[in-house]
Amino acid sequence: MRLSECLNYADINTLREIANHYSFECTKHSKLSLHQEIALNFRLSSFVTAQTHKWYVGRELGLLRLCLEQDRVYAREELTAWFGTEDLIDAAVTEGWLFPTSRVTNNRSGYCIPQEIRAFIYKHVTDSFREKLILDKDGPLIYSDEQHVLAQDLDVFLEYVRNQEVTLTQDGAIYKRHLIRLLQLLQVQEETLNGGWRFGYGRRFHDYPDRFALMYDYAFSNRLIEERDDGLLAVTQLSDEWLEDSAVNRERSMAIFYISLYRRAILKLPVIVKLFALTKDDWVNLDSMLKAVAPFVNEYYYDSVDSVWRERIVKMMMHLGLIRIGEDESGQQWFQTTDLCQQLLTTGQTSVSPETRSKQTLIVQPNFNVIATADEPSVTGELARIADIKETGAVRVYRISESSFIRGLDAERNCRHWLTFLEQHSQTPVPGNIEKTLLDWEKSWLVARVDPMTS
Repeated sequence: MRLSECLNYADINTLREIANHYSFECTKHSKLSLHQEIALNFRLSSFVTAQTHKWYVGRELGLLRLCLEQDRVYAREELTAWFGTEDLIDAAVTEGWLFPTSRVTNNRSGYCIPQEIRAFIYKHVTDSFREKLILDKDGPLIYSDEQHVLAQDLDVFLEYVRNQEVTLTQDGAIYKRHLIRLLQLLQVQEETLNGGWRFGYGRRFHDYPDRFALMYDYAFSNRLIEERDDGLLAVTQLSDEWLEDSAVNRERSMAIFYISLYRRAILKLPVIVKLFALTKDDWVNLDSMLKAVAPFVNEYYYDSVDSVWRERIVKMMMHLGLIRIGEDESGQQWFQTTDLCQQLLTTGQTSVSPETRSKQTLIVQPNFNVIATADEPSVTGELARIADIKETGAVRVYRISESSFIRGLDAERNCRHWLTFLEQHSQTPVPGNIEKTLLDWEKSWLVARVDPMTS
């Protein structure tokens, strides 16, 4: 909405509070007089520029988050989450840059920013963010650029599965002999895992190295491959459609999948990716970028903030072709965003629904433990039907065993119901070995129901 529309729709009390805040001299009992005086001042570039500096103080992160969103009507709950307190929202209304609107979304009133004022705020906020960065026009002489490579390697993976008999372990993972051969065929080399505790970044993250795990989970999630009951990995007909799709569609799809998958562990990942777009054209010192985005990067269990930043964000964005990375003569690392990164960020597909996040209070681990991170009786009560409590306290730990899971199946539910329940409430994807084992237990349970003598 433009400023004139916001002023028209605002009630006289709101306009009077704005006029009083800036000590405008006009008739305070006339809406027309208030409207004209506020419009006259807010159309002065010098006035709005000076006020924007004042509005920014104490609201740096909230305004930065606001500027990364599309111009739309914002719910009060959203603004409260971004600014941390409702008082700052009420103050913004009094300052005249945020207006209550009669537009209603899901039976809740919202707020909007006049387009003209938003432009001033956006420029000030983004300029302030860039001032925190160390920028360079030229960048390092040698750098790594993996644009298009991940999609090409997925083609190689699908072709290998199509032409080879790829066998799976009891847990559904690719046998090491095939995995080593596959990794050798890919353009970006990775080593097989040597143990260690891994979870949180994908269905097969605990079985495969980072890049291959993302590629495999993408293929499985999009049904390009299937883990067959006879213990073989196979491609599907959808893999043919994938091969025929355009390069930009394939790469955009994989980038969106990465954000969707990793945001379960890195809560502000969509925001962080958008912040990369503000560095368009420039080479950016990697450490300075981390300092600027640090408030949005969270540690995740075994991953420190620095590890999340370097291994889960920067490295994976390079694998996806969203950024290129190089190192200068002094050992400093620099990055630059690619055209693909800019294309992705203009689609508006990186938003996260806060309502979705709030329901995910479980963490399903590959060792069959399920951690309840919050006290949600409706969730833990349902979980208790298929899992036994193992540890109590601030964080409760449940364990799924065959006997506990059969208890849930006996409650007239099928395995797919319970997998959907775990997917809906887990912060992390349900590990592939858990999914396969639960399906196997269901098969045994069904056989036993048909022929009780086998149980």
